[in-house]
Amino acid sequence: MSLYCKIEVIWLRAMLGMLFLFSTFHCTVTLAPVGTFQTLCHERHFWLVVKSGFLGPVVKFKFEDHRGGHFLSGQQSSECGYTMLYNHRGDLVFRASFLACHVDHQGDSELRLRGWLLTRQVDGTEVAYPFHLQCSLLWPWASREIVCEENYMEVSIKRPVLTSVLLDEVKGGVTFHRPGGLQDVSGAVQVTEARALGYHISETASRVILRCPYSSPFSYTLEDKGVDLEVVNTTILYRREEKLLAVSVTLACPVNEATMDGARVLWSFPQGPSPLVQGPFRTWGVRMGVESLVLGQCAIQERGYSLRLREGLIEISIPFGAEGTYIKSSVLEGRFSQLVSVDLFFLFQWEEQRWPLTQHRSFRLLNTPQLPWKPTLTDNTSLSLEEFSITLGAFPPDVSLHNVTVGGQGGTLSWELVAYPNRTHSYQLQVPFSHPRVLQQFGRGGYRTYTLPLSFALTISPHGEVFYHNATVVSYVQEPTGPPRTPLPAPDLPQLEGRCMEKDFLVLMHYGTQGRRWELFIGAHRLDWELVKTGGFKVETKENQFSVWIPLFSPGVTFQEMSLRGLVAQVTVSAVDIDTKRVDDRIIQSCSFHVKELQVCLPEWRVLIVTDISHKVPPIHPNLTTLLDPSCVPQETDGTRALFNFSLDSCGTLLTVQGDLLVYENRVLYPQETYSSDPRIYREGLTFQCRYRTRDTGTVSSEPRVPSAFPRSHLPHKRTRREASSRAVGSGQYMLVVGVHAVLVEALLLLYICYI
Repeated sequence: MSLYCKIEVIWLRAMLGMLFLFSTFHCTVTLAPVGTFQTLCHERHFWLVVKSGFLGPVVKFKFEDHRGGHFLSGQQSSECGYTMLYNHRGDLVFRASFLACHVDHQGDSELRLRGWLLTRQVDGTEVAYPFHLQCSLLWPWASREIVCEENYMEVSIKRPVLTSVLLDEVKGGVTFHRPGGLQDVSGAVQVTEARALGYHISETASRVILRCPYSSPFSYTLEDKGVDLEVVNTTILYRREEKLLAVSVTLACPVNEATMDGARVLWSFPQGPSPLVQGPFRTWGVRMGVESLVLGQCAIQERGYSLRLREGLIEISIPFGAEGTYIKSSVLEGRFSQLVSVDLFFLFQWEEQRWPLTQHRSFRLLNTPQLPWKPTLTDNTSLSLEEFSITLGAFPPDVSLHNVTVGGQGGTLSWELVAYPNRTHSYQLQVPFSHPRVLQQFGRGGYRTYTLPLSFALTISPHGEVFYHNATVVSYVQEPTGPPRTPLPAPDLPQLEGRCMEKDFLVLMHYGTQGRRWELFIGAHRLDWELVKTGGFKVETKENQFSVWIPLFSPGVTFQEMSLRGLVAQVTVSAVDIDTKRVDDRIIQSCSFHVKELQVCLPEWRVLIVTDISHKVPPIHPNLTTLLDPSCVPQETDGTRALFNFSLDSCGTLLTVQGDLLVYENRVLYPQETYSSDPRIYREGLTFQCRYRTRDTGTVSSEPRVPSAFPRSHLPHKRTRREASSRAVGSGQYMLVVGVHAVLVEALLLLYICYI
């Protein structure tokens, strides 16, 4: 428990004083067993953790204040300052802002929250467990405090910093500001209307509070040093002593996902976020933690974390498997895959001329994409003991070894589990050279080759998913007779190495033995000069390696995830011996690409569109966009973008025939006005086409071409970063041909992809 706070849980006298309310529950009221509730005051929040074994199938919260009892719904959680989630242990984590609804403030320094946890048992009965949380502040509130929670954004400011302005002609309310080209686009509403839109505006004895969920109607997204920030910019007008006070309140939270750098999780925050900093500022320091534990500098170093300033960004780097990380395993397309998550807390403090002290807190559950992970096999074979010594791993706790066979011919080997302090483990096994399944072969120079082909079967809890890992271990032993000879070197095979670049994949092939010849395959496509030319590949030859850059939308690339968080793409590259046709090495490289906008025709006759409407005037909420068929609404939205993923034979798509092409056309429509007699009038928005050839070529290629329907003078000039980065699909300059039915996709004027 923190030194500066105190929590008192389940007071008997508080329980007796509230019994009159329990009759409305129609359930049993009882005390929770000791140890069921874990409580804490941490970073302007009440914390309550409920053990997983105690929870029923249905869990609800009810809170009590001077107005009575209040059940908590999902929407009210975001508006009122409550967060409920399950951690990796399955425990329920409940967090409530000190400024949340129903919190009793005693001079803004003593804070209390009373409520009940209601669980529904398997037999259908409900049981209510009362709790009473109390926290005290050790340090006073800052002039401005911002909280970026998982499900809401909150800002509170001190009243003494407000500028009193007499506005006789203004009736009061809230004005929202959004950038719209060179001018601001503002929306003025009454406070009651703002609350109906999800904006919670309230006051305590000394503070003004604004809170809202993410992707609220008047929020917008901007980029600051490569980090996406969701911003709400308001002017709050309210009466005070027969005057109207104008309070400028700006709220900005990072919405960037975690990225990966090798075996580390990266997350960045701009030093001095531009929407919140006016003029020169001075940094007062940062703090970070995992879950509810704040880490000191020594703990950060001991865990292998890194906290540094780079190019105006505060960058946090956390190694996979370090204390505080959680690794979730799964099977993805038959391969072992891992997802790494970190429940991160981050505090950044600064001062400037207007705000003496700003404290910006972020609570982020960072997740990496689910990516294939090749288990590590270490060969510690002892020639003197004439036995193989093999180590496989390390694995997270949810992976266990089921059996090991030699050559897949039955019969299992025994192994030993080795546990490590970071909660991972590996498996060791010893196999003598004399084992009947070990292959032996005499070679030149009096050497004998021992080959051990292994097949590992592993399972993932709790669902029992099974994956297999095959490996072959070879040892060379000199026979005791005859003079000593130089051992035969192991075959020097080519080694493939994959990397994730900003806009494409990079695969390096280290040659290996000179004089042998190999060729590369990208998926099922042999890399030749025709494929390089048509697919937009870039190749480079050096003395000891061969490099190939593989564009994101090119032959052989497949997609595991397509969402507003980005694209997770995968490519399989094989090095094949020309003479023997044997695959000497193969890698499956998966990468995550963050995109701002995207329009692409997929080979399975589907269309994926991510459109950014933040620049529209007047402002439009992405939830209100549709396709030609009004029932086709976005599959996913955030504050400024909408994602559509639909089949070409749906959503009002128009089909025309142009020679040997089938041309499909649809539009993303933007709502214009609302009338009582006509629910919504739409104005034409983004128009797109997909063109499919009727003949079957079975190839995948890409070649530069300007569609004949659009003269070159109509193409956008590459002036902005967004336009300059759009060459991945072509800004209307590329045509992508993808197999299935000789799918020919012509990128039209608005067919482009923007990388962040």
